[in-house]
Amino acid sequence: MWGMTASPSRRRLASTLAAFVVLELGTPLATHAQVAVVVNPSNTLEELSLDKLRRLFLGQAKAFPTGARARLAWHSGSAGTFDRTALGLQPEVVRSRWMALIFRGEAKGFPTELSTSDDVKQFVRSHPDAIGFLPQADVDGSVKVLTIEGKRPGDAAYVIR
Repeated sequence: MWGMTASPSRRRLASTLAAFVVLELGTPLATHAQVAVVVNPSNTLEELSLDKLRRLFLGQAKAFPTGARARLAWHSGSAGTFDRTALGLQPEVVRSRWMALIFRGEAKGFPTELSTSDDVKQFVRSHPDAIGFLPQADVDGSVKVLTIEGKRPGDAAYVIR
């Protein structure tokens, strides 16, 4: 691009900018991947409002609308998309809110953070009170997908993407 006549600092700047553009162009594709909210198959819950989902994952509520305790599973690979679309906040803001809850003694710790979709499914299967999220493409029959605002992953109006 700059040729051999450009200074090393200009070539470094150009390669950094090119890498940034590639990352930015790749981001919109990732943000279109839908994230499913899942619970244990024995959970009687079928649907959550977006407000209830936000309250759970921001630590403002500790129980499902049914009154049963909710144990949160956080898929680290989908957390950015989930934080921005479901919670309406940047990931660093969500993390700082949880740190404040812990500091004030309103939460014992962060939600259980899991690195793979298989780990999330295993956690949700192992805990009847669990709720988590993972990429829709990774969902299988071992977990139950909740509708959010009456929409399921794959529906055009589904908000968590």
